[in-house]
Amino acid sequence: MMLQAKVVGVAKKAYDKLKTGKRDTAPFQLYVEVNGDTTVIEAKAVIDSSGTWTNPNPILSNGIWTNAERQLHKQIHYGIPNVVQLENRYQNKTTVVIGSGHSAINALLDLATLQQQYTDTKIYWVLRKKQIHEVYGGQENDGLAARGELGIRIQQLVESGRIHILTPFHINGVTPTNGKIKVVGELNGENFTLGNIDEIVVSTGFRPDTSFLNEIRINLASAVESIEALAPLIDPNIHSCGTVRPHGEQELRHPEKNFYIVGMKSYGRAPTFLLATGYEQVRSVVAYLTGDVEGAKEVHLELPETGVCSVNLASSCCDSNIPANETKDNSCCGSPVLARLDIKNNSCCE
Repeated sequence: MMLQAKVVGVAKKAYDKLKTGKRDTAPFQLYVEVNGDTTVIEAKAVIDSSGTWTNPNPILSNGIWTNAERQLHKQIHYGIPNVVQLENRYQNKTTVVIGSGHSAINALLDLATLQQQYTDTKIYWVLRKKQIHEVYGGQENDGLAARGELGIRIQQLVESGRIHILTPFHINGVTPTNGKIKVVGELNGENFTLGNIDEIVVSTGFRPDTSFLNEIRINLASAVESIEALAPLIDPNIHSCGTVRPHGEQELRHPEKNFYIVGMKSYGRAPTFLLATGYEQVRSVVAYLTGDVEGAKEVHLELPETGVCSVNLASSCCDSNIPANETKDNSCCGSPVLARLDIKNNSCCE
């Protein structure tokens, strides 16, 4: 075991990415940095479960990082800030929370708690949803009680009027202005500027970092950036709601023999990953690598229902008044939707 270590490169011994030959029989070489020194480790197989948590998406709706955003790094937090520990940073300040998933909801609830003590604390919530109720989820009908509770609590907070909702708001840029932040974009299709902001919490999801895998032959979907075999099952452009069928070693194979990406990173940019799914992925891959081929094919996974259909597609039955367990076009309303569990309280991030 190596702690405080960072993998900076993975390759095949004596083979760059282009060279085939007897590539499958060559060992992997992992270049690992520890305390400023680089160690090379040889391995028969590699399982990349490094996740996406350290590689967040930017503020802009088109996914581009700008110099202006980087310059504002001291006033921007990505993910979920520890508001209790950072009380001095957020008390009596104007904070914008960006995102529609459960990471954003966690941040909003914590800021609202701070607001009760420091009443000059002002909170904006920026989303791209057509309707705010789309983020409330299954609530009492959710198979994960903590996830359902988040939906109940955020609805109560919204209805209290203590936070300012801006949706659908597509952000085009951020600008530092006299120690404050100006956010510009389109609100309901019209140009809109939100100024005099002290802090921004960006909960817009994460993306995989494959920069250290440049010499490994991997197969990622062009849009989702997930493993190719999973892309049609999890692409939010296609699926308004539904399930990701249980999968394991076979679906997770890459062109590079004995190399696997598992966990959240296997889903690329798709926000529908469940921790239980990751555990099953690892079980299946390890079974295969240790010679238990039949065990690798087994399914040891039961997924909790969300109790709601939750994406915003024009063709979705969720946009109608039809109950979730009835469909108008044989679509998938009422089916369980996978979600990525949030590390804070077993809720999910979308």
